Amino acid sequence: MKKAFLLTAIVSFGYAQEILLKEVELKAKKETFKDSLEVREVRESSAKDVGEALTKLEGIWKIRKGGIANDVVLRGFYRDNINVLIDGSRVYAACPNRMDPPAFHVDFSEVERIEIIKGPFDVRHQGSMAGLVNIITKKPEKGFHLKLNASAGSFNFINLSPVVSYADDKFGILVGYSYRYSKPYKDGDGRRITEAQNANYRPEFRNKKAFEINTYWTKLGFKPIENHSVEFSYTKQDARHVLYPYLRMDAIYDKTDRFNMNYQIDGISDTLKSLKFQLYYTKVDHPMDTSFRTGTYMRTDAKSKTYGGRLEANLGNLTLGFEAYRRNWDAVNRMGMMTQYVIPNVDTESFGFYGEYKRNLSDRLRLVTGLRLDTTKTEADRSKANTGLYNTYKNTTSTSKRDTYPSGNIQLFYELQEGTELFVGLGHSVRVPDAQERYFAFSMGSNIRVGNPELKPSRNTELDLGIKHFTDRILIKATAFYSYVQDYITVHKPAGPGNPLSYENVNAQFFGGEADLRLSLTQELFLFGGMSYVQARKETKPEKNIRSSKVAEIPPLKTRLALRYDKGIYFGEVETVLSATQSRVDTDLNEQRTSGYGVVNVKVGGNFKGFTINAGIDNVFDKKYFEHLSYLRNPFAMPPSVKVPEPGRTFYINASYTF
Repeated sequence: MKKAFLLTAIVSFGYAQEILLKEVELKAKKETFKDSLEVREVRESSAKDVGEALTKLEGIWKIRKGGIANDVVLRGFYRDNINVLIDGSRVYAACPNRMDPPAFHVDFSEVERIEIIKGPFDVRHQGSMAGLVNIITKKPEKGFHLKLNASAGSFNFINLSPVVSYADDKFGILVGYSYRYSKPYKDGDGRRITEAQNANYRPEFRNKKAFEINTYWTKLGFKPIENHSVEFSYTKQDARHVLYPYLRMDAIYDKTDRFNMNYQIDGISDTLKSLKFQLYYTKVDHPMDTSFRTGTYMRTDAKSKTYGGRLEANLGNLTLGFEAYRRNWDAVNRMGMMTQYVIPNVDTESFGFYGEYKRNLSDRLRLVTGLRLDTTKTEADRSKANTGLYNTYKNTTSTSKRDTYPSGNIQLFYELQEGTELFVGLGHSVRVPDAQERYFAFSMGSNIRVGNPELKPSRNTELDLGIKHFTDRILIKATAFYSYVQDYITVHKPAGPGNPLSYENVNAQFFGGEADLRLSLTQELFLFGGMSYVQARKETKPEKNIRSSKVAEIPPLKTRLALRYDKGIYFGEVETVLSATQSRVDTDLNEQRTSGYGVVNVKVGGNFKGFTINAGIDNVFDKKYFEHLSYLRNPFAMPPSVKVPEPGRTFYINASYTF
């Protein structure tokens, strides 16, 4: 290791930030504010997917449904309140309960970095109401390269992944494969998650595989003429036998296809610096059923398809673009002789224009501002839609809705003095209700779940403040935000027969922030610390049976503290993660108070001549604990609920060889 100060640089501001989970030399690059999680540091962890890996960062939590397929929660926002993209393309969940969130559909070995924008400061992608997570995949590097990755750990976990690539000045190709397998993990009491209370797994399936996933991908790039570059990529993921104790069903399989094409022309003129064109197609086929559980058999076949693209021109300080996509979502539930089109073949079509302007106003002051205008239409297949349920509980038979809305932001970055920077950003962004929220329909006895075709788009207006201070020995940063969401979408109980649940618009407020510390104690000893906090409130509407002022599924205060000894060729680290009790719960949804917890993790590792190996133990003291987002809330929860514990003591080892 160089004798210069080395640390993990995290510039945590409300706009794009630079998040590097690797050892890098800290430099005062005032133009660098975009966050990126490097997958090389993820390889030091026991994370099974991107959603789990991202929880190492401040302001991010997860929703765990089983051994894999963790959903991302950013500052208390989740589902369609945030955008989770892969190379700028949209991969939407097919399951109404998000067994298969977007981050599940990419393998670690594909990933180069993950860019994160907190708050409504992304104008390039429609729907980034509260933030953006963009997973960027690897490109072939010059020359011939072979990388072999292997991981193994507790509960029979194994992950094998070879990646081969070749590139020269005109041509490049990359081919990869990954195999992931695990049995159900055990909690701190030594019980498998399939034995969780009320999970109702049949005895013969309690120790079967929790997931088995094969992923294949390739990327091809070439330069047909000078200043022109073309890139094609294709990924196929085949996940089998994925267990979700959090839910009432499990995935029979989950087949995903992702195709992406990019064409770029550089150096067109002094005014037009570059022109980029992107076209993508993604498809998810996801049948799920209750064949591993006791009780009445039920099956849902869900499919999601998305076509999209963008055209973007770089005019120096100004970027102009056009984005369009079409999302189709269809889900059919079968129980006995009854068939219900729970998501009735809904199309969402969106078209948007955007512009972003960046300029240095002085040596110390930098401006970034952007505007966007979108029009979005959602339309259900009227022959499948249960308009009778809509009419009974929402007094409408509408199956189509068009929304047109602007978004925009302004951000200022000011260098107060050398090593100290301030940030202020004001943004406004919108997201349209999805097919489930508007057109879902399910009826089983007195249990009624129905969408609200008249839902309005949610509009987030947010103020972010940040400060960063760094020297050659320390990096301290803190951010704070206040978010006012007009027409936030929440669950409520509408008037009508039975036990109905639906969706309603309310106004809500979110506020909180993150703090981070990186300190070099000596040349080889480093202290890392961080804290994340968010709180949210919503207006009450007693006439709509919305009586609780608390917003559901808001995670509690989280802190981290780690001490790392690093000699460059080997390292050791001990970390503690602490979570506060969450007692601010939405009583309308029967949310439960969650106790706080503290766990300790350790890891060691080293590298030598292309070989890298690390090993660790998570939850060293084998504590049984639950995160606040460990169980399903309404509208799909059918009591009794299942709380999914976090893994008990977990051993893991990761190794890679690069040629």
